[in-house]
Amino acid sequence: MLAAALLLAALGLLAHGWSTKRSVAARIAWAFRGSSASRPRATLGWALGIALMYGATTLAALALLGRLDALTVLPVELRAAATHLGVAPLRIDAVAEIAWSIGGGFVLGAIAVIVMARRGWLRLGLMYRSPAVATNRREAGAAVLLATAAGVGEELFFRLLIPLLVAIVSGSGVAGCAVGWATFALAHRYQGALGMAAVAIVGAVLAWLYLATGLLWLVILLHTLVDANALVLRPWLEKLARPRPAQ
Repeated sequence: MLAAALLLAALGLLAHGWSTKRSVAARIAWAFRGSSASRPRATLGWALGIALMYGATTLAALALLGRLDALTVLPVELRAAATHLGVAPLRIDAVAEIAWSIGGGFVLGAIAVIVMARRGWLRLGLMYRSPAVATNRREAGAAVLLATAAGVGEELFFRLLIPLLVAIVSGSGVAGCAVGWATFALAHRYQGALGMAAVAIVGAVLAWLYLATGLLWLVILLHTLVDANALVLRPWLEKLARPRPAQ
């Protein structure tokens, strides 16, 4: 009964934001910003809102369930889902190889951004641009905090809490993973169809990596790096590589 009530509360939290077009995170962000026109303050407001809406909610729910151990150990319900989905456990050396591959992907992405900026092709590769994108050093710090809050909060909520609650209530870890993946994608619908598709792909990769390694901190780190890349690194590279007008 407790798990069912917590699941309804978590899904209700999401549904309320979708129906009113202003999530709890957005309300917290607006309240934190107040009448200030400061971009860093607005970004910090979003970081606080996401941390409370997703991160604090997850910690409170896990504490009520007596399942705080799920923060460090893959829950048995999700381990069963990995078995049913045929997700084989990854060895440490395999995780290292994946890390190198991801690092290589970031390098190639950086090169692509530089080339597109030099040739004026940036609009061709742009699906969604967050208003929290850093335009200077002062804004970069706030953007990194936002990326961290999103990486921690969203992974706790969509990769752990929602799948775990659905698995407990339905008896199916696979259903839990599916609902977690779907709600993660829907939570980013403000990015448009292409943005949601990209988020869905990233979400599937993160879910697979979590099931394969059981390392929640690893998917949190990867999520944070992806967001930091979009909010800080890519804009900086674009600015650096964009041709300057002739004097």
